[in-house]
Amino acid sequence: MTETKQKLDPQPSTSFGKTVTRGSLMKVKSVCLMLIACSHVLLASETITLRIKGVDDRETIRDVELKKISDTHLQFVLRVMDIPRNTKSIEVVANFAKARKGDDGYFVIGNGLLGKFTREKGSFSLRSIPLPLYGMKTPNRTFVAVLSGLEHDCTLEARAKSGVYEVFPRYLIKDMGFDPYEDIKIDFYMLTGSDASYSGMGRLYRKLRLESAVVKPLAERVKKYPLLDYISQSMEVRARLAWKPVPSPIEYQTRDNEPKVTAYITFDRMKQVVAAAKKAGIQKLQFCLAGWNIGGDDGRLPDLFPVEPSLGGETKLRELIREILNAGYLVTCQSNSNDAYTIADSYSDNIVCKNPDNSLQVYSVWGGGRTHNVCAQMSWNYFAQKDLPRIRDLGFKGAHFFDVMSCVIPYDCHDLRHPCNRRQYAFYMNKIMQLARDIFGASQSEGPFDHVAGALDFALYTSFNVMGKFPELIDRAVPLWEIAYNGIIMSNPSAETVNFPVKDRKTRLKYVEFGGRPVLYYNATFQRTGGNWMGKVDLRCETDEQIEESMKAFKSAQDEYAKFKRLQFVHFDSHDEIAPDIFLSKYADGTEIVCNYTAKDFDYKGKPVKSEDYILVDPRK
Repeated sequence: MTETKQKLDPQPSTSFGKTVTRGSLMKVKSVCLMLIACSHVLLASETITLRIKGVDDRETIRDVELKKISDTHLQFVLRVMDIPRNTKSIEVVANFAKARKGDDGYFVIGNGLLGKFTREKGSFSLRSIPLPLYGMKTPNRTFVAVLSGLEHDCTLEARAKSGVYEVFPRYLIKDMGFDPYEDIKIDFYMLTGSDASYSGMGRLYRKLRLESAVVKPLAERVKKYPLLDYISQSMEVRARLAWKPVPSPIEYQTRDNEPKVTAYITFDRMKQVVAAAKKAGIQKLQFCLAGWNIGGDDGRLPDLFPVEPSLGGETKLRELIREILNAGYLVTCQSNSNDAYTIADSYSDNIVCKNPDNSLQVYSVWGGGRTHNVCAQMSWNYFAQKDLPRIRDLGFKGAHFFDVMSCVIPYDCHDLRHPCNRRQYAFYMNKIMQLARDIFGASQSEGPFDHVAGALDFALYTSFNVMGKFPELIDRAVPLWEIAYNGIIMSNPSAETVNFPVKDRKTRLKYVEFGGRPVLYYNATFQRTGGNWMGKVDLRCETDEQIEESMKAFKSAQDEYAKFKRLQFVHFDSHDEIAPDIFLSKYADGTEIVCNYTAKDFDYKGKPVKSEDYILVDPRK
């Protein structure tokens, strides 16, 4: 069977051309190479190539002309009615989203990972996409592609084959379990001049989000939620109070076989931490208590009450809350609207997300045993509206923390009693987080995912890896999310920068370079086996000596943060490597931060930047 490549109108028709056999795809490779070599000629007629794979693994390939919205804006739309029901996946490859090994430039993915065009072969695939975008800077042009419509049902792909790079989304149609429920839409924005960089990509995305009114600047939001002003000036102090062994030795727990809960930091012990902070002159803190609930951290979810007795119970918790507030600090706690364990009194298979075959959606093993994904619709209907007001009535005042919620793409649920595609699932996640914001005055969660950006005030970390050991094709991490959202959502750059004052100098530098709000964490490391994703260096408070030692970290973080905490309200405008391992971060108010990761001092505009240190150039001085 021979290959047919069709050039179609900007709005696709229902005709998908002829099927292409594996052998005939060699012609496609030759065409792709020609497109790279002659890309300067093709600018007058911009196209994308659709690679539509059926469930039988046969592939149809066709070209589609992009719709011109403006001189710098091209658009691709594939209407839901034009997606065949027997489709397995769809790859959408722009003719200009290509490069050759050795080309100047890079590609960047929506989690801030950047790869240069230096490899002969390799591949990178991202399923959990924090920002629904990707971009490339090549000798021919710089662009950013913004995905909307089925953006939760795709991967972002980067491939190098025989020295030819492609970057594109792959839509996982068969894996959805539902028929496609919305059009696929990709907007391509061409960037020129000072915008032709990953910084320009981040700024463009920020502009689009602000224009959509999905998010509002922190300076505007603080008028309705005044606690945000204090939070922006404070450090986040998290304490994991109690937990069962993690991972649990018992996968499906009952009251007869439940492992013992260990109270590592009782409520009375936490009072001593508060007193030590006050004595040490620590001015503004927001304490966040994890594992205060029955069974400790991840103990008997979705059950939260009663308060864990081994910590002192509800009476002691209320005393602790009063002491923290009387000291002039804020205090909040962690809950979880995503997970369920069979040991919970409220557990039922009926609340759990179902796969397309009606099996239960399960995850890894934590303190409560095997984790089951709670359908967000059920979480909203039966838990959030009941539990969040009850938590607030304990006396908490501060940004309520949701575990997991902003750290994953929206799940899907195929239970016929409460079905949710990923768009609908995100709707309920936002309702839950917005309810917390309205009840507590602010909300926070574990990660940076875009589907809850409109209800998120602080992200505990925007990445798990900015320090190195990157996957194939990736060279480094850049603050793409921070450029898009600083001044809108507060954040800490990475799980690696938690407890940065007690880690190495380069970790401290990365926290500064990416513009973080400090996170200090008691018992960040707690797993018996497996990875402790926030690192092995920790804060402890079991003894008076450990509390005093932790206050040194508090003081160090406070002194560091005092220099640039005002920047939480300012847009992060640009970031660049101005010399090998020397990075310049610029803010919209003119503030510049230069971070030097090298073993030698560096001169910046006549100012010395010492080895493994930074300088802050404040335009107000």
